[in-house]
Amino acid sequence: MTDRARGAAVLRAALLRAEIDAVLADWAYHLDRGELDPLAELFTEDALFVTGAADYRGRSAIKGRYAERTSVRTTRHVYSGLRVRAVDEGTVRAWSTWVNYAANAPAPVDEVGVYLVADFDDVLTWCADARWRISSRRIIPVFRDPRRAPITG
Repeated sequence: MTDRARGAAVLRAALLRAEIDAVLADWAYHLDRGELDPLAELFTEDALFVTGAADYRGRSAIKGRYAERTSVRTTRHVYSGLRVRAVDEGTVRAWSTWVNYAANAPAPVDEVGVYLVADFDDVLTWCADARWRISSRRIIPVFRDPRRAPITG
């Protein structure tokens, strides 16, 4: 491989990582603000979302997962350790570790703690509208504080 080809490959990898990072950051942003419609749009129409023992299939089911919460919830999600690997031209695998600070109360919250530290195993698909969307997300809990779990109906 020539230096020019190697440089082009490094640039493509950096751009891909930035694009995937933007999707993940948008997910956290919309979730933390309760913006469920734009949150759902980050997923493919038939996306699979697995968290714990629960599986959700499709945008409406994923959106419904968050809509079923019955109390005001304040969260902030942060992540690190993003790893990205192109599977093929239209599919990317991404791994990251997330920390979820949460309280079942409106902001500002005086006492907050970590609800969950989890590994995310994501598959993203390049869609016809020239956007990366999450087609599969598996949340694998590492640490959890059940006292901070969302209240659902």
